[in-house]
Amino acid sequence: MLCEVVVRAATPRDLSARAELVRACITEYDFDAFLMFFFQELTLQVCVLCGAVLFIFAGASLAACALVLPAAAAAAALAACLAHRASAAAHHQRMRAELCGFVAEYRGPLCSAPPGHVRVRQAETECGAGGALVGSLSVAECWGPRRSGWVQALGVARAWRRRGVGAALLWAARRWAAAEGLESLETCASELQGGARELLHADGWQVRSTTQRPVLGAALTLGVAQLGLELPHA
Repeated sequence: MLCEVVVRAATPRDLSARAELVRACITEYDFDAFLMFFFQELTLQVCVLCGAVLFIFAGASLAACALVLPAAAAAAALAACLAHRASAAAHHQRMRAELCGFVAEYRGPLCSAPPGHVRVRQAETECGAGGALVGSLSVAECWGPRRSGWVQALGVARAWRRRGVGAALLWAARRWAAAEGLESLETCASELQGGARELLHADGWQVRSTTQRPVLGAALTLGVAQLGLELPHA
């Protein structure tokens, strides 16, 4: 069965569906973030220290001290969950002020999983909503000495990944930016977003720089890479 996914310019009516799609994509990283931060050396050292303090100075039993580890795990899981939902809410607000947005819309009978063959095409003209959104991308203003656009809130529904949807969204952003006379497109991806970085590299994006973003001071950080695409050479 052949179905079609159309990449088109986003409309205001798409905003809530786009926000929900991006939220779902961001919260997929809850478990990965929990594993990354819970098994950091700092986290384990804090657990040992708290257990020792409870045992030596508070007279707690060994069984009570052992509860420090699951309590720390619960705290780490809750922190990851809250941070990702705050990030999703921030993306929602930034989409309201975007320069341009694009969505990938599934045209065909609704189903729980995508068919085996998917044709992805770019809409030649802006068209209204007519199907289920399976992908979204936003381009915002990028502050700096060059005329650049900042790609953000790139998300593709899990069942529709590796079918050309993300690449088609990036191509739409590239074509729009070139028509607007922008010199480059910029974005960033953390070490948790391996799939997004793989997609960007395959599309010709180059790593500009890498930084360690503080999560809990300098002791707990998250690796983030800034990537860019030079439009004249795209």
